[in-house]
Amino acid sequence: MNGKSPKSAGRQGTATLRIAHHTFALAWRTDPFVVSVVVCLSLAQAGAVAATGLSQRWVVDAAQSSDGQLLVALALAVLIGVAAHVTAAAGNRTRYNYQHDLTDRVDLEVNREILTATASIPTLEHLERPEFLNRLELLRRHTGALAGSCWAMTDTGIAVISAGLSLWLLVGVHPALGALALLALPPLWAADRAKRNLAAARTATAEDQRLEDRIHRMFLAPESGKEIYLAGAGAVLDETAHAARIRVVTAVLKARLGALGWQLSGWVCYAAGYIGALILTVSLVTRGAASLGDLMLVITLGTQLRFQIHGTVSGFSLIAEAGHATDHYLWLLAHARHQRGTGTRAVPDLRQHGIRMRDVAFTYPGSHEQVLSGVNLDLQPGTTTALVGANGAGKTTLVKLLSGMYVPNTGRIEVGGMPLAELDPVAWRRRLSGAFQDFFRFQLPVRHTVGIGDPDAMDDTEQVTRAVREAGAAPIIGRLPDGLDTQLGTLYGGVELSQGQWQRLALARALMRRHPLLLVLDEPTAALDPLAEHEVYEVFMRQANTDPGRITLLVSHRFSTVRKADHIVVLDGGRVSEQGTHAELMAAHGRYAELYSTQAAAYQEETDTSNNQLDGF
Repeated sequence: MNGKSPKSAGRQGTATLRIAHHTFALAWRTDPFVVSVVVCLSLAQAGAVAATGLSQRWVVDAAQSSDGQLLVALALAVLIGVAAHVTAAAGNRTRYNYQHDLTDRVDLEVNREILTATASIPTLEHLERPEFLNRLELLRRHTGALAGSCWAMTDTGIAVISAGLSLWLLVGVHPALGALALLALPPLWAADRAKRNLAAARTATAEDQRLEDRIHRMFLAPESGKEIYLAGAGAVLDETAHAARIRVVTAVLKARLGALGWQLSGWVCYAAGYIGALILTVSLVTRGAASLGDLMLVITLGTQLRFQIHGTVSGFSLIAEAGHATDHYLWLLAHARHQRGTGTRAVPDLRQHGIRMRDVAFTYPGSHEQVLSGVNLDLQPGTTTALVGANGAGKTTLVKLLSGMYVPNTGRIEVGGMPLAELDPVAWRRRLSGAFQDFFRFQLPVRHTVGIGDPDAMDDTEQVTRAVREAGAAPIIGRLPDGLDTQLGTLYGGVELSQGQWQRLALARALMRRHPLLLVLDEPTAALDPLAEHEVYEVFMRQANTDPGRITLLVSHRFSTVRKADHIVVLDGGRVSEQGTHAELMAAHGRYAELYSTQAAAYQEETDTSNNQLDGF
């Protein structure tokens, strides 16, 4: 059923009024003068149609009179008509231009609020939930309607006032003409049913819309474009995107055609009533119960009433569209407030207690399989801890939990003796730094690509230069045409870098913060050769040993690097199976020793093969 209960309809109406009030406040804050002009012009236009109808009745009635009032009536009618015409024509154009300009500016504010609300969510869990992404996609597509909701409310109110004035004048001719107001209800009901069907179609196809957009972005992104090119998958992906688009268009078109049918039926009802009103007025004129001026008034206002009702219907449709986006908008703001970290405590010093995990378990949203289970771990300050294990063992997930990107389902994480959940999440993030294998390529000037690792020092050339030097990226910058001011990436006509060069800059980004409490290195050197990787890790480990308040967490598959860590933790099936130093774990002959020996043997075999090839050469 498409019907809504009175309670749900009331909730939607209240929400729509709330968002209209909110966007009106944004508009007023943006430009109060323009808002005042638009409101005044709207109120003036509300009476223009009624004034025109009255002036026409006076002209006709005066023409039948022989008491010499014709010239006065004509003069008054002309003045009123000219004023009404100027108000309706010039005022409407001025109002439209002002509204359009201000709506664009409010739209920017609404988008900023959406981004701010999304960014304020302290974890990344919402990005794993399709229902969140679907609602965000629907909201993103209708921010224009959201921004214009205050004007939709204003225009609808003006249309209702205009229709009310017209009905008041019509009832003055004969009370039965007030029935035209009742005949305005079918078009309104039809419009409401149509918008609900359209909203349902858009909601049902939100995931297809996201799929199509995602495929288009894949075609435009160099990192995915090259794989599409090599695999010859362009046609297949294009067909997938086309099929998704067809499903969206078909569903929306079907809803629109249904809407057209309902709206036509509503207008047929009104047209029948309007014809009946004309017949009634003609009958009154023939019996002397009404004048020809009254007939002219009914013809004028009856015709205009149709446009006023149409304006009311259109306004309600815009309000409904805004209301559909309103649900998602208010939900996002409420969700962001609810998810926002409640912790307010300052981040403590780690030199006494370090970081502890106790009986931590975690399952990703939408999954039933635990990634981590019963994890107990102590990370000591001034040390480097390495995480090793097979793919899927839970290494990266553990890093995400420590960083606050996700919240454990059970168990607790303590930082400096305090529960992580009680710390101010923004303050905690300011004490983190990290580099990841799947780093992002910020297509910005070099100084910002690196400096964004510490936004407070982004424009500090000395700090950026230091981070670049420590990451071994100085030779890369030296070869760029404008040094630190070189624009990177082809998206904006900049310089493209190799994978290894991009990774060097990602490492420099991780080094921007001078004294992070937790430095995370999750396979950050995968694109570097072994010698370069060794040099980079030497820098990180040297800094870890000289900073007593820092904990360095290293994730790597290369045991030549792992063995140098102060403490090694082996994850297996989401649990800590072993931990200790390299020597202790090798002596235990457990999982670590097995993995280490396997990799060492493979490396030795590769070395022997290379030497044999050189001997043969």
